[in-house]
Amino acid sequence: MSLKEIANLLLDVQRPLDIFGDVDEEQLKKIYKSYVKKCHPDIVKEDQKDLAEKTIKLLNELYKKALQEMQDGTYNITDEKELLKHQPVMFEFDIKGKHYAFYRSLCSEDVADVYLGLCEDELVTMKIASDENDNTLMDNEFKTLTRLKHLSLPQVLTRLKINGRDAIIFKKGPEITLEELKKEYGNLNQYHICWVLERMLSAVGYLHSEHLIHGNIKPENILIDVPNHNVILKDYTLCVDKANDASSHYKIINDDYTPSYVSKDARIKPNVDIYAVGKVAIDLLGGDVSSVALPLNCDIRIRTFIRKLLKPDENDAWKLWDELIKLREDVFGTKKFQTLEKKKVRRN
Repeated sequence: MSLKEIANLLLDVQRPLDIFGDVDEEQLKKIYKSYVKKCHPDIVKEDQKDLAEKTIKLLNELYKKALQEMQDGTYNITDEKELLKHQPVMFEFDIKGKHYAFYRSLCSEDVADVYLGLCEDELVTMKIASDENDNTLMDNEFKTLTRLKHLSLPQVLTRLKINGRDAIIFKKGPEITLEELKKEYGNLNQYHICWVLERMLSAVGYLHSEHLIHGNIKPENILIDVPNHNVILKDYTLCVDKANDASSHYKIINDDYTPSYVSKDARIKPNVDIYAVGKVAIDLLGGDVSSVALPLNCDIRIRTFIRKLLKPDENDAWKLWDELIKLREDVFGTKKFQTLEKKKVRRN
């Protein structure tokens, strides 16, 4: 294995177990040393020293983390729930007879921070307003999601206040972020991008039928449920409710994922969500979002459909959803369900 291959491998792994394998401490040391011999800065060519230094630093960090996990007894644990129970509790409380405990920070959204936890051995997430001034936006999300019901929308469990800030607790399924999806599976092929598009257009079509514009569709606000071939469209703090009302206005502009015609005073159009869905599809295929360049190995009919989503006059998500269903059958026939395969991780 070359230095570049080792570097790419280290960037792809999620945990030390992914690169060192199911081993004991003695075997771990042997595997670690074998990698060191191939990527140490002192043994590579001059033009590779910079890459070698970065690679050895990352290797050392993973090795140190592996030793710590072995000491903690978590190295071989792959179940997410069991891993959480080995971490210190950040937030803990009882609501309506149910015990909630949150152990890990997941991410920061536009106006809130998100944490991962457990409720009676089921995974849940909690979203807390970053500031009390954002409570109104959190209230907007809670009221919006509790009146909606769709397979591709987050499921609200309850709400509470923490130090004056609004918080919402959601049920968590086997979803991963688009960043995690790319690390584990690589760019999606044209077959898989079609079911992702189908789920997203279904969710967007449902929102629009409820006179609601998400208005903030971007990679950070999309989760993929790989086992169930589903997509979860999240974060409704900045959504536009009563979008058919002349007084409604957009609340956010995202570079690359918002049409050029959008401004605070622009008339609300459903295309703002459809456009963003098209841009997300380009990103997942490994294309260039800024230049709208799509991989040539993607069927021209699918490329044409994705580009169609970017046109300002495409405002009917349900019509596009129906068109996509027919397109899938034209391109793939009545092909059975295909499993999304993870990238193969090569070990020494």
